[in-house]
Amino acid sequence: MSRVKLTEYRAKKIMLGDSYAGVSVRGTDASVPEGQWVAKVDQGVKKRMKQGLVAINVDATKADVAINEWRTKGFSQFILEPLFPHEASEEQYLSLERVRDGIRLLHAKDGGIDIESHPEAVTNIVVTNADVGAAVKTTGLPEKFLNDLLARFDENFFAFLEINPLIIRGETATLLDAAVLVDSAGAFFTRAWGEEDLVQAKAQHAAEERVETLAATTPAQLALKVLNKDGALFFLFSGGGGSIVIADEVQAQGAGAMIGNYGEYSGGPTREEVHLYAREVIALLLASNAKKKALVIAGGVANFTDIKKTFAGIIDALTESAEELRKQGVKVFVRRGGPNEKAGLELMQEFLTKEQLLGSIYGSDTVITKAVEDAIRFVK
Repeated sequence: MSRVKLTEYRAKKIMLGDSYAGVSVRGTDASVPEGQWVAKVDQGVKKRMKQGLVAINVDATKADVAINEWRTKGFSQFILEPLFPHEASEEQYLSLERVRDGIRLLHAKDGGIDIESHPEAVTNIVVTNADVGAAVKTTGLPEKFLNDLLARFDENFFAFLEINPLIIRGETATLLDAAVLVDSAGAFFTRAWGEEDLVQAKAQHAAEERVETLAATTPAQLALKVLNKDGALFFLFSGGGGSIVIADEVQAQGAGAMIGNYGEYSGGPTREEVHLYAREVIALLLASNAKKKALVIAGGVANFTDIKKTFAGIIDALTESAEELRKQGVKVFVRRGGPNEKAGLELMQEFLTKEQLLGSIYGSDTVITKAVEDAIRFVK
């Protein structure tokens, strides 16, 4: 059982019922209704205001412009809510979390986006059915609101709820921003929310999607994560353990921000599979705006992955882009070991030398981090 994010729209519909006037906007063709709105990305992103993912007091046209801009950043779910004028001094903070002894309640009279800067102002209470009254007395929250909220929390398999800011006027509570995590097992027992109400992650980079598609067609392991599209160091890692050691070395040398990608090819991929995978990494490298760039081909000592065969696939991809790689001043740094190691390294060295791309090349008799150390010196 895991905790998964519920959309803010669905969370508020559950907590507020028919009184909730928000509108969910999904897909590329969804239109914005007339009105004066607060428009927000609804994909579980924290600190949306600070990231420019909230547009306040906008009409339908301006809300549509904001949403289209967020779409270009890879977001696909949005929420519109009527503008609720209020003073910053009215903003409170409230969270509920399911713990062993009951439900932990955190409350602060002063909420808002800077709440984390004032932890000393937060009241911490563990609430059970027997002491809701004590929580009301301590926090000053309306009793009916808190009772209803706790009931909704329990009935709908909420694991965590955060409301910030919360506005209290008399006995009326207004939830301006809310984030909810639910127990995934709850999907079997409730009709209040379902798969369609869970937060959809931000769209992947197109290269990641293509590698996922390729990985689905082979028993080999192919994985790619884009970390910094303008990085200086791009990697063709082989084997998860060696990949971690090499990436840790980059971080230890203070060059973590230069890492453009992470991932691996392993498990005996074919020459063609390695070719297609390497092509994606090389394309990311060439598209980077870094002033100096390096490609690092590295890994531990393979058990059964054929070094000569996989290097042939990488050479196929490098051949396609050799001219542009030279033009951009890219150098390639290699450290690898395993079956057919000697033949594979000789093949790679001959190619990189001929194409004027060679940085350095090592086999299993050299420490695993040597090639990336050379690459860091080159790009710095």
